Amino acid sequence: MRLSHLAMKLLLASVLTALVLPCAAPAAIKQLKRDPMAEAEAALRLNDPEGALAALTAVLKENPEQATARFWRGRLLAETGDYERALNDLNEAVRLEPTNAQALAHRGFVHQKRRALDEALADFNTALRLDPSDGWSLFCRGLIFGERGDQTAALGDLDASLQANPRNAAAYTARAQVRMYRQEFEQAFKDYDRAVELDPKDPVSLTGRAGAYYLRGKFEEAIADYTRVIDLDPKAARPFAQRGYASAALRDQVRALADFETALRLDPKEPAALLGRGELRRAGKQWEGAVADFTAALTHEPGDVRGLLGRASTLYASAQYEKATQDYAELVKRFPDQAQPHNDYAWLLATAPKEGVRDGARAIELATKACKLTSYQSAGYVDTLAAAYAEKGDFAEAMKWQEEAVKLSAAEPEPIQAEMRDRVALYQAQKPYREEPK
Repeated sequence: MRLSHLAMKLLLASVLTALVLPCAAPAAIKQLKRDPMAEAEAALRLNDPEGALAALTAVLKENPEQATARFWRGRLLAETGDYERALNDLNEAVRLEPTNAQALAHRGFVHQKRRALDEALADFNTALRLDPSDGWSLFCRGLIFGERGDQTAALGDLDASLQANPRNAAAYTARAQVRMYRQEFEQAFKDYDRAVELDPKDPVSLTGRAGAYYLRGKFEEAIADYTRVIDLDPKAARPFAQRGYASAALRDQVRALADFETALRLDPKEPAALLGRGELRRAGKQWEGAVADFTAALTHEPGDVRGLLGRASTLYASAQYEKATQDYAELVKRFPDQAQPHNDYAWLLATAPKEGVRDGARAIELATKACKLTSYQSAGYVDTLAAAYAEKGDFAEAMKWQEEAVKLSAAEPEPIQAEMRDRVALYQAQKPYREEPK
């Protein structure tokens, strides 16, 4: 069918790695001078965090005001993910030593992990006023700036953090992600490569680079990196789903489906796998299975644009027009600034072959919104606007916009261009377009 559908590349965009990285890795934390607590130091040398925690707890039982013990215990608790207890200790460490930049930095990290980003930013700012070259604070603050969309500030902090600690693989990965957003692709790949070189077994760096390969159309390379991630953790569902998208992009539906199925065996609620399998089923006209997959994905992530678009297009393709209109109505309500839902809904209302479904006036309204959102530069959306006017009976406007769609369609595949040219003749004959199920 001509109705635009959910592209695999757009699906992957929502399952790619987020900018805020799991920066709890002990190796990334700036090493401090050894404190005088011999038992704790000995335990740490033996890679015995439990022993170190026990020794530090004994110190604090004797002297609760021991600032160094408070800091070290807070740091160790943070590394184990016990953020509430870590925060208590680090609060005390800062109270006892307000100018301890490292205590402030690690408290900022705990705030960051607890999603208290304003508090985290305040701590990192204070720590950097005390020690402007602290790579850990620069790294974590750069992550916050990146998450908030301030790419210039994020790059500045990440550049500085790597000057302070050029072996921080996570900082290279974070900087690569920012550079991908800025479309600085060559520099981004250099950063990803360096991150993987520094830590070949880091799934975050490998996943980030795989996603970058995917977005640049290097699907074989993406598959290779996702395979390395799977080898590191064969029980994680998401990497199988991500590899499935790369295989689908190579038109290897068999391998893609196998990966989606594996992901769902590992985690029946994995939304990326449900969406990917649903898209394969939709392409194969397995309507019932596709609707079931999209519905399951929406059960786990209600209102997700990919699930709603996938299900709506499947319902439309299988001539379940009334149900499709319900999903499209929900889409344009939830996502008023996204062009595709408006276009697809308009196309249904303008071209559906079933009487009682079409609504030319509403189709014009929706198609006009889609065109405005894309500055009237999308051939497909202008084509929809022409079909909407034809359904309304205004063939002069239909002709005007259809001829514009033909002009804009030079980059489209020839069969699409031919369809658009054919509709010029149809509207000249004062006939509306009807799209029969295929």
